[in-house]
Amino acid sequence: MALGTAVRRRILHICIAAGLATAGCAGQIRPALTPTPRSEALLILPGFGYGRGAEQTLRALAPEVAAAGLDLYVPSYISRGGLNRSRDRLRDLIREQRLERYDRLHVFAFIAGGWSFNPLAQQPGLPNLATVVYDRSPLQERAARMATDHLHFLTWIRYGTPVFDLARTPYPPFAGSGVRVALLVETRPTPFVRKRAAAARKYGPFEFDCDSFAQPHDDCAFVDLNHDQMYRRFADVLPEVLTFIRTGRFSSAAVREPPATDPLADEGAR
Repeated sequence: MALGTAVRRRILHICIAAGLATAGCAGQIRPALTPTPRSEALLILPGFGYGRGAEQTLRALAPEVAAAGLDLYVPSYISRGGLNRSRDRLRDLIREQRLERYDRLHVFAFIAGGWSFNPLAQQPGLPNLATVVYDRSPLQERAARMATDHLHFLTWIRYGTPVFDLARTPYPPFAGSGVRVALLVETRPTPFVRKRAAAARKYGPFEFDCDSFAQPHDDCAFVDLNHDQMYRRFADVLPEVLTFIRTGRFSSAAVREPPATDPLADEGAR
């Protein structure tokens, strides 16, 4: 039975309100003022998975980051207006926080963070950029295309246009002189991708090889996490990020072999 106009309108209003509330629930993280400012900073650039739980996880890690000698910044910059608008907001936030005053700036970029940050990093204004660690995933990087192709309207309600921009924008690789670059590659699918395994496969084979991400790098490692878990369990990832910041390499314990099997080829994915 078809829904009446009033009922459909009510459902739409609820969806929009829920989507906007969820999108805005995560705030920025920045260090408290201290008598002696630290000389280095870690800028974490979240993407579409950044919600209140992720904010709480990252905020709880601020003391550990501080103990390693870095100020922690996590900006909330993703704009419903699109990827370009998000990039503009990120540029403004970097200027407002005066991140250029640090001797060394280190960046960890979640997937949308890389798409947003890389064009900025190629421009003047961050002469202190020392390290960039990228979160990459041949699985999750298809999510934007899947959402655009199969859930277009609901995606717009939840996020606005940046997901669509990400789906149609090729990855803009960063190649900065004197900047150390690393990749941490997720090897597990999120529930969103797992439930849509057939759609995910239509975009071609999953390429986990480090060189398949079109990003020059100094080191690359694989993590047994999906994209949601990268936020919730960032405490598991942080030691490797700090090791790379200090040494230019991940630790000897890091996994450097890609998965040997298709992560969607199990009973739960069929």
